[in-house]
Amino acid sequence: MNSSNSPKAWAEISIDGPSFILETLAEFFNSIGARGAIFSSPQNKKPGYESITCFIPHDKKFPAKLAKLRKYLAELSRLFPDHQLSEPRIQIIKDTDWINQWRETVVPTKVSKKFWVVPEWRKPPKEALKPGYRVIIMEPGLAFGTGYHPTTRLCLEMIEELVPERARTVLDVGTGTGILAMASAMLGAKSVLAIDIDPLSLEVANDNLQRNKLKSRVRLQLVKENSALRLGRKKFELILANLFEAELKKLAEDFAKHLKNKGYLAISGILPEQASPLMKVYKKLGMRILQKKEQNKWIAILMRKN
Repeated sequence: MNSSNSPKAWAEISIDGPSFILETLAEFFNSIGARGAIFSSPQNKKPGYESITCFIPHDKKFPAKLAKLRKYLAELSRLFPDHQLSEPRIQIIKDTDWINQWRETVVPTKVSKKFWVVPEWRKPPKEALKPGYRVIIMEPGLAFGTGYHPTTRLCLEMIEELVPERARTVLDVGTGTGILAMASAMLGAKSVLAIDIDPLSLEVANDNLQRNKLKSRVRLQLVKENSALRLGRKKFELILANLFEAELKKLAEDFAKHLKNKGYLAISGILPEQASPLMKVYKKLGMRILQKKEQNKWIAILMRKN
């Protein structure tokens, strides 16, 4: 992010809530191009609660991003009725000194066994350049400082186990920043399709593909919300879906339809109490459970089509 190209004004947005939900919110902010995550103690100092502050360019795209944020907060309230978030506090600022201060705090991060994520203004550390590691260059939004959300890390672990030896064609559903699609391509997948219902997220993903010279390796596609995947007869050896439980349940039949026989399905974004009912849904569709991983109250499940 070059200071000369920085927006003239920013919307500073702060929200209080349980730490584990704010991690999810940070991942969402990242997908719409927010910058400068700051985690701090909220004024009420309630145990297990934090405050997150981020910055979104106050430009012509801001109203659409704000509307998407409010819709996402409503979804979080529905999913976590016992863990409510505060109303977003918004103020418009023109001081951009925080940008350079924040950039100084952003460092390369090892996010899995094989992957480092490096901000585009820093050089990869020597360790990241050793054989066996891959470097993903990103314009960091909220992905740095606190590390990637556990659901992303869990999916990366599964990708590392499968690509390319057991899966060379990959579908990434709800791609967001595009990190899972990029990881699949870097590990040798010959075909990667990344889809999302949000054009703003696809813009962020497209920028990241350009930074990593992966535009020819990953295809982006916008899909309609509240509809089937509509991918024709395409079938994949690996489907990745880092989504909420409701979406994972709604899209279960689509996933089974577009998965090749003996293909793999990695789903993430699941809370412990949601895992068993969700696995029953997929078992009825002919899926066999191979792994269930948990990290910081979040679960990922790896399945294979019988």
